[in-house]
Amino acid sequence: MRAQTRGAARRSAVGRRTSSRRSGRPGGKLKPERVQEELKTMPGWRLASGGNALARTRKLSQPGAAAKYAAYVADLAAAHGQPVILGVTAYQVTLTLQRPSHKGIDMALINFARQLN
Repeated sequence: MRAQTRGAARRSAVGRRTSSRRSGRPGGKLKPERVQEELKTMPGWRLASGGNALARTRKLSQPGAAAKYAAYVADLAAAHGQPVILGVTAYQVTLTLQRPSHKGIDMALINFARQLN
C-alpha cells in the first residue's frame, strides 16, 4: 500500500509542475509576439534595437519640463529598482528601459513603462 501512495504523490507532483509550465512564468521573458501586442496599447513606446529594451522619446513644450520629467522618471525607477537610461535635451527626454538581466522584456518592464505614460 505504501508503494501506491508514493506513486500517487509522484503523479501529483508531476502534474503540478506541468500545469505551472503551461500557465507561463510570471516574471519570465515574453515572446516577441506578446511584446508587440503590448506595444500596440502603449502609444509612443517602441522596441529598441536588439529587441531587449523599450524606448520612448517624449517632447515637452517648456525647457525646464524635460529636466523635471527626467528627475521624476529617475526617482520612480530607483524606487522600483528598474534601470533606466535617460537622454535629456532642452525640450525632450529619451527613455530606454531594460530588465536588470538585459535578457528580453517581461511584464514588469511593460507595466513600469505604462506608469510613465
